[in-house]
Amino acid sequence: MSISLESVVVKYLEAKKLSRGTRKEYRSTVTKWVSWESCVDVDEIERIHVREFLDRVYANAIENGGSNPGRTANKAREHLRAILSWAWEQDFIEKLPRLPKPKPQRDVAGRHYLTKSDLNALYFATYQLPRPRGWKKNVTVGHHWRAALVVFFNYGVDTGTVFKCAGFHEPILWRHITWQPEPPNGQGQDSRHGWLYYRRVKTQKQFYRPMNRVVHTHLKSIRADSAQLDDAVFDGGTSRPNQQFQILCDLAGVKPKRDMETGEERPWVLKDLRKTCATYYDEHMPESSIEILGHSVGGVTYRHYAHRDPLAFKAILSIPQPEAFNALVQGFDGECPCCRRKFLQA
Repeated sequence: MSISLESVVVKYLEAKKLSRGTRKEYRSTVTKWVSWESCVDVDEIERIHVREFLDRVYANAIENGGSNPGRTANKAREHLRAILSWAWEQDFIEKLPRLPKPKPQRDVAGRHYLTKSDLNALYFATYQLPRPRGWKKNVTVGHHWRAALVVFFNYGVDTGTVFKCAGFHEPILWRHITWQPEPPNGQGQDSRHGWLYYRRVKTQKQFYRPMNRVVHTHLKSIRADSAQLDDAVFDGGTSRPNQQFQILCDLAGVKPKRDMETGEERPWVLKDLRKTCATYYDEHMPESSIEILGHSVGGVTYRHYAHRDPLAFKAILSIPQPEAFNALVQGFDGECPCCRRKFLQA
C-alpha cells in the first residue's frame, strides 16, 4: 500500500525528539515536496525524483533572491535523507534510493568560535565582575563563571544545562557529580577525577562524562560545605546569563563576531562556547566531537553498534586546556600562571 511522504514525516516527527525549529524546517521541506508537480509516494521515490526536486528547490531559491541557494537545496537533501533512512528502518520502503551529490554552497559564515586567547581573556575578566545584589555565597560570582567556562569548553553543554534560564531546563545539580572513580552507570573504565552527569536540553539524551583535573578542581572550588544534593552547581548571579556573558566579553576586550559575507557584527552568546568546544575537539581528536556533543549521526551500524565511549573518554582526559584554566590547578587563584600577574578580585 502506497504511503505519502507527508504521512511518513508526521510519524517521523512523533518518533523523534526534535526542537521546535527543526520540526518547522522539516515541515517546510515537506511543503515544498507536496507543492512540487512531480511528487510521488515514498515507496516510489528514486534518485531521479530527488535530483529533480532539489533542482527545483535550487531554482526557486534563486528566483526568490536567496543569497545561498546551494545551502537551501542541501538542507532539503539532508531532510529527505533522514526521513528515507527512518522509513527504511521502519519497513515503509524496501530499499533506500541513492541520493544525488550535494549542491555547491558558499561556506563563508565567518569565525563562530572563540580562540584560546579569547578564552584566557574571558577567564581573567571574571575577576572584574561586580558582586550581584543579594549575593550570599561563600565564593564570588567570578568563581562560578570561571567554573562554567571550564565546563562549557570541555563538554559543550547547552546554556540551560549550566544556567537554568527556563522552567523546562534541567541544570547540573550536586547529586549529578560523582567524586568516586567508578563510573556511575557501571560502564567503562574508572576516572580518577570523578564523573559528571547531565542531560541535553534539545534531545533529553543522558551523558556520563569523566572529569579531567581542570574540571575537578574548578567544581571543587565552588562547592560549599552546606551544599545540598538538589542544589544547582552554578549560579551566574542573574536570570539572563547571555547578557552577563556579553558584559564579560566587553571586560575582556573580545570583539564581536563578524559575518564575512555581510560584514554585520553580532555579539557572542554562550551557545558559541558549544561551537568552540566542537572546534577544538575535532582539532585535537577527529570525530570525537560527535560523541561528546551528542550530535545525531547517520547509519544503523554507527548508531547501534559502534562503541564511541572510549573515544570520548580519551579525548576529555587529554584535550589541551587554555593556559588560564590551569591557573587554579597550579594553585594560582587570582594570578596568571605564566607571569604570576595579579588580577583584581571583585
